[in-house]
This record gives sequence, C-alpha cells and structure tokens, in this order.
Amino acid sequence: MNFKNVILSFSVILLLSSCDKTLKHQRYVKNSSQDTITIFNPDFKDTIYKLLPGQQALIYEFENLDTKQVKEPCRWLGDTLIIKTINDSVCNKATSIEDNWTSKMGGNEKQRSQTCTFTVEEGDF
Repeated sequence: MNFKNVILSFSVILLLSSCDKTLKHQRYVKNSSQDTITIFNPDFKDTIYKLLPGQQALIYEFENLDTKQVKEPCRWLGDTLIIKTINDSVCNKATSIEDNWTSKMGGNEKQRSQTCTFTVEEGDF
C-alpha cells in the first residue's frame, strides 16, 4: 500500500468516526400537584395538554445530528408556555429559568439523549 492510499484510508476512517454523533433532546412537564393542569404552547396553536395529578407529557422534542454539543439548555426558549389549573390558576414557576428544570443525560458517545423535566408542584400556583 502506498503513502497516498494510507492517507486516503486514514481520512475516510477519521471522517466516518467523527460523523453521526446525535443528541436526542426531549422536554417533559410533570404534574406533581393535586390539581388537573392544562399546558398550552402558543408556538403550536393546536397543542394543549391536560394532565391529571401524577401524569407527565412530552411537550417538545428534537434531534441534533452530527453534533459535538454536550447538551442543550432545558429552559423553554419559545415565546411562552402557559400552565394553569382547570380553575384558571396560573403557574408562577417560570419555564424560562434553567434551574426550574431537571436534566438527565443518557446513551453513549454517538447516540446521546437528554431528558428535561419541568415539575409542577402544589405551591407553584
């Protein structure tokens, strides 16, 4: 094998090993209150979730392909996310603050996943 073929082979291996690193990102809202809550996402007009106490819902997900990014921010980056009880009490905990979310990472180096959860509790209304 000549030097040119070695360089070409090494380049192909390097290219293949550096590509295909994905990050699957999911955001959930969990209802830990005693009330039924509704979640409205104005960014998607037809999206309304109704969660009984103890339930959670996947409200947003995406996948970054071929990225070296370790993780995404969990905080809500859209216009707003409206969370209310069925009696119209509005959640006072801001979805736009990173510290109000919990983040869990999983997977391996090539297929990573991140789960972000915003937990609504009784005192948040």
